[in-house]
Amino acid sequence: MAIPYYSGSIVAYLALQNMTSSASRYSSIIASAASVNLSSLLPADIDPTILAGYTAQRSLLLSQLSSPHFAIEEVAWEGGDTVSVAMIRPFSRGSILINSSNPINPPVYDFGTFSNPTDLDIAVESLKKVRAWMASGPMQEVGAVETYPGANVSSDAQIAASIRTFATSSWQHPMSSCGMLPRHLGGVVDHELNFYGVKGLRTVDASIFPMAISGHISSTVYAVAGKAVDIIKAAQGQKGSGR
Repeated sequence: MAIPYYSGSIVAYLALQNMTSSASRYSSIIASAASVNLSSLLPADIDPTILAGYTAQRSLLLSQLSSPHFAIEEVAWEGGDTVSVAMIRPFSRGSILINSSNPINPPVYDFGTFSNPTDLDIAVESLKKVRAWMASGPMQEVGAVETYPGANVSSDAQIAASIRTFATSSWQHPMSSCGMLPRHLGGVVDHELNFYGVKGLRTVDASIFPMAISGHISSTVYAVAGKAVDIIKAAQGQKGSGR
């Protein structure tokens, strides 16, 4: 009763090398990711610092894709009728824009899901990996059957089209809208959590993560909060630690 629906106690975090069926497929995804024209994925009038930051992040993501020690996919199962797959190192980037001069009105946001084609390539491999797991002896012993997208969806193109119809943009782990980065890389807050250009304003939550982390965000947010206590106390000339 304590295991949440769509999550659960059976969780795997996989690197790209563990997901792909062959070395050539693994290499082709990395090569394709490196060749994407990032400026074509952003608005034409985007501030150049945003593009610079995106380019720097892509370089980090490519190094992580190449490593067997960085997870890019989470698979969770609670023993029920659904296996959930989350992409935890997305290449795509979204946006949050002001829609009104009224501060009460909500902003306009766009997750930008699959705007970078690399994410869809990885999602296809993720689904194929889950299929291989479902076809394993232990899972067949418990009667695992694929109901969607279905065994008739077999080619990479068919799988990609199906993923676009059922994927959701978020698994309720929002982050990275106010990234801690140098200002010339599109940063919003500095290393002491201060907003650039705004005196006396800090933020202490998951929005400061410059990139998505490989896992659930709660414990990392707690760590940020503990560090923020130290930063704020130091700024006020106080001693003590919040950690």
